[in-house]
Amino acid sequence: MNHRTALFCNVPENSIFVSMKKAVIIIESVLLAVAVGLGVWWYVHNNVVLDVEKVFEDGSSYRGQWLAGRMHGEGVHTLADGEVYEGSFAAGVRDGKGKVVRADGAEYDGFWKGGMYHGEGRYLSPKGNVYEGEWVFGDLPEGRLTNKDWTYVGAFEGLSPSGAGVTDYKDGRVYSGYWYKGYKQGLGRLTHPDGRVEFGYWDQGSLMRSGKKDFRTGGKVYGIDVSRHQGSWKWENVALYADKKGEVYSAAPLAGYEVQPPFFVLMKATEGSDIVDPKYAENVAQAREGRLVKGAYHFMTTRSDIETQIQNFISNAVVEPGDFPPVLDIEISHKRMEELGVSVVQEMALKWLKAIEDEYGVRPVIYTNDLFRKKYLDRKEFRKYDYWMARYNKKGPDSGKWLLWQFTQTGRPRGISAETDINVFDGTWTEFKAWLEKVWKKS
Repeated sequence: MNHRTALFCNVPENSIFVSMKKAVIIIESVLLAVAVGLGVWWYVHNNVVLDVEKVFEDGSSYRGQWLAGRMHGEGVHTLADGEVYEGSFAAGVRDGKGKVVRADGAEYDGFWKGGMYHGEGRYLSPKGNVYEGEWVFGDLPEGRLTNKDWTYVGAFEGLSPSGAGVTDYKDGRVYSGYWYKGYKQGLGRLTHPDGRVEFGYWDQGSLMRSGKKDFRTGGKVYGIDVSRHQGSWKWENVALYADKKGEVYSAAPLAGYEVQPPFFVLMKATEGSDIVDPKYAENVAQAREGRLVKGAYHFMTTRSDIETQIQNFISNAVVEPGDFPPVLDIEISHKRMEELGVSVVQEMALKWLKAIEDEYGVRPVIYTNDLFRKKYLDRKEFRKYDYWMARYNKKGPDSGKWLLWQFTQTGRPRGISAETDINVFDGTWTEFKAWLEKVWKKS
């Protein structure tokens, strides 16, 4: 037997397995340690937010929170061209609340999504224009633009006024109507501080005149009154059809018409003790947006207590200084007047009128018709009120002095699909504004 073989054969068999087992254990321990280390690294890399300072190959730098190899959380990113963003990041991009200041002077302060303006924000352009509103992935569909000459609130396309909007000029002019890429374009109304009004269709900022007009817009002041029966409407689409002298037609003629603006809109707010017109809030919003003088009226009934009717109006109507005063609509049938007693209805009306005047500090207006006024309101207590009269003929009301005349209940204004009441004020636009100022000053 070979000496070496003999030596090998003399080694106990179990010692070889012990050695192999030790080696396996060592390898397993090393692998486990490596796996644990990789697991810890992976967890830290993907779940632990670190504070870092880094300079990138493109010359930009970052100081702030870091996760998974990217900017994540709050931090400051300075680009090589001098642009600085300070705010929130998610997965390496601007996301959340943050502010950027660019080298050309532009700034944006607001919310971001995926690296784009998204949410409420304010943008200052290099030219000094300020845009504010709700951004949608870098676009501003609607919002406010303020520059050195005017402030615009409305629709945008590519940061240019496009669509419906209202512009307040620094010199006191106000334009309400359509725009297209920064120009007045389409139906619109421009009012001047001296009371002049330009209304009609505009093209690239200029009012298109037919050459046939011999009236001054605003020489006659027209308005509409609406309720749920008129459905939804948009202030920017509404116009009244008129002849060349400015007299408004009840409906659109077949040819040869001009357009007049509605200067005011009176809205049904409440009825009786518990009815609120379902379109009232929407109508108020439209009047406000279009800068129409708005007013609210209450339809009085004799089937409920007048105190609860007063409370219904006060709780639901929107009455603000400069509005058309609150209106009490009295249209009680003659049969019901006799059944209940004329004096009872009169006292109900007077109680509503006094309570509303006490509440708002402005004297209400009464809406009724000639016959009702002559027969039931010929008392000295009612003579101090201004009247909005309904009479559907060419002569107008003849029961006494009137403020507004509702001359048709079957009007068809442009922009409203249903029949609509049309009213005219007894005076010019300048006189209408002076009257509003006067009645509110008395308060």
